[in-house]
Amino acid sequence: MPGRGAPAPVATSIDDRRWRRGVRALGVVAAAATVGATVQDLPGSTATALLLAAAALWLVELLATPRDIRFEAALLVLVGLAGAALNAVAADSAGFLFAYFAAAAIGLRLPTRIAVITIGTVVAAMAIAIVARGGGHTASSLAADLLGVAFAGSVAAATRSARQAHARSAALVAALEESRAAQAETAALAERARLAREIHDILAHSLSGQVMSLEAASLLAQRTGADERVRVQIDRAHQLARAGLVETRQAIHALRGQELPGTRRIAELVSEASRTHGLDIDLTTTGTPRDLAAEAGLTLYRAVQEALTNTAKHAGAGARSSVRIDWGEHEVELTVTDRRSTAEPAPVGVPGSGYGLTGLRERAELAGGRLDAHPTADGFVLHLTLPCTDTAAGADRAHGADRAHGADRADGAAS
Repeated sequence: MPGRGAPAPVATSIDDRRWRRGVRALGVVAAAATVGATVQDLPGSTATALLLAAAALWLVELLATPRDIRFEAALLVLVGLAGAALNAVAADSAGFLFAYFAAAAIGLRLPTRIAVITIGTVVAAMAIAIVARGGGHTASSLAADLLGVAFAGSVAAATRSARQAHARSAALVAALEESRAAQAETAALAERARLAREIHDILAHSLSGQVMSLEAASLLAQRTGADERVRVQIDRAHQLARAGLVETRQAIHALRGQELPGTRRIAELVSEASRTHGLDIDLTTTGTPRDLAAEAGLTLYRAVQEALTNTAKHAGAGARSSVRIDWGEHEVELTVTDRRSTAEPAPVGVPGSGYGLTGLRERAELAGGRLDAHPTADGFVLHLTLPCTDTAAGADRAHGADRAHGADRADGAAS
């Protein structure tokens, strides 16, 4: 047990508790051995009573240490006084051992000022006992016993001080690590806020201008009687620009730590893709849907978005696509298949960076899943598997998932 009233806490690690239990066991054995080896050689009942009293007080300190520091100081002083008295009435007894034990326990357990006072009391009692006992070796006994008591107390006090310094150092290291982590998090948040401002100022503003220009172009096409196909393409570009603006705002929200799009918005995403790209999409869900960890839910959402954008780009308007989400006990599986349409070629206005599936595969790996995407005889298939971990469990990987955010495109374009 740590000393009460200490200026700094003593370490309470498992190894420290084991050490204390070992010391306690050794102390009990030492007390029993001292009594067994000494009791038969004592000159009378007074000495025997003092020996048993000192041993009893010793065991109380070891096995039932008082919680109040004042009681503990008084108990240790009584152990030392009993040892001094035993040394006075029986010169050949082990009374000095009790004084040594009391001094060591005082130095190890009590604050410095109280320890100095109590050890001084024990040293004075030993000196009085040796002088009162008399004999031919008074000077040598005084030197040996008093220096022994003082040395035991000093070593114990130094040990206590070293342990407290170690505990303070460990606490300072922990506080430093926490401070560094907080600084790193603050720097990351500041950088994300800066990126959010840059995205807003550059991309969001340009998309807003593009939306307004396309609205004007649509009105102009209507007034001038432009070809219907031109008007359709302008309207489609207008819808894509508006969707890109929405996605840009979501990216800004993500950088600012706000809610990310996830599984709850997939139906909305499918509906929007059907309207924007002119796709025939069939959405099927089996099992019991539930919330995923933030990066896993975002990965599932981006996978649907990537697949549908690829369908619009490569299969063309009027293409059929099937989105199937199977919720299992431990995993969720997404399968998106499409078939090319021969009615209308793919529009040229759907851009792509060429890295959509690569970034999506990185997302899946960071979320603990896997992605497989490949062409079929008449279309394309994308298959994603993610673990259905608890939403809190995925938080430990949240910083790692930020690396995959670079694969996002504000307009949802694919490779």
